[in-house]
Amino acid sequence: MEFYHLRSFVAVAEAQNLTAAAKRLYTTPPAISAHIKALEEELNTVLFHRSSKGMQLTEQGKILLDKAKLTLASANDLMHTAAQAKTLLTGEFRLGLNHPIGTSSELVTLIKTLNQHFPSLSFSLELLSSGVIVDKLSDGLLDGGVIYGEVPAHFSAVPLTEVAVTTAYPASWPTPSHKAELAQMTWIRMGKGCPFDKQLDQQLSEVNAVNINAADERSRLALVKAGLGVSFIEANAIADQGAEVALSSLLDFSLPVHFVVANQALTEPKVNAVYQVVCASIDAAQG
Repeated sequence: MEFYHLRSFVAVAEAQNLTAAAKRLYTTPPAISAHIKALEEELNTVLFHRSSKGMQLTEQGKILLDKAKLTLASANDLMHTAAQAKTLLTGEFRLGLNHPIGTSSELVTLIKTLNQHFPSLSFSLELLSSGVIVDKLSDGLLDGGVIYGEVPAHFSAVPLTEVAVTTAYPASWPTPSHKAELAQMTWIRMGKGCPFDKQLDQQLSEVNAVNINAADERSRLALVKAGLGVSFIEANAIADQGAEVALSSLLDFSLPVHFVVANQALTEPKVNAVYQVVCASIDAAQG
């Protein structure tokens, strides 16, 4: 049983709707549904009556709801206890980021929160693609990370936000009117294992790709401006794209963003403490 299972359970119980609960937790209805199913299977209990009107707690669900809230509150208490002992946590915490801090208010808030809670820890930030972050966390080369898209089964995760993604192309190129025209353009890929690349392959069966991969938004936007190709860009990163760049909504999509750690690393005091602080700060922000 994971804390995110309980958070999903509480969110659905309060919202009585998968979509509303998913929006609250910055994830997708299928992910929330999977969490509820896993929890019901582990508890061997039906928690909700499902109907076209939404999700209503069963009698067993009503009994367990208070227990779930109490468990999450206990986790928050654990975080506060860890925070009181923060001066004991020293050394380096290696954090992989999937996009520059300046393009995300959520990342700025995350780093400020960690800095305030752990003044004796040194946070080393690496800008990497989500796929590389996952690999490095699995190999113990990072302590934590911020990634797009699905969370691997052997990770623990905290939802931070959801990002909207659009397509940027050189303004001097013809305006695409359908996906087939976008497929014929030269694409700048996003990097090894990046969910953006997975979206590209899912939406366009074949694409022309230039021999350049760029994990961060600013680099890809600069390459688009230089006329080297078309690429996916976060919508909040293109407010000042300038006259050299045009946008197409033909392939628009959104992805959740999570703070993640490898489950095997939670036995390390600094990783566990940081993870608990992030959990508590997000729970507090969501009310």
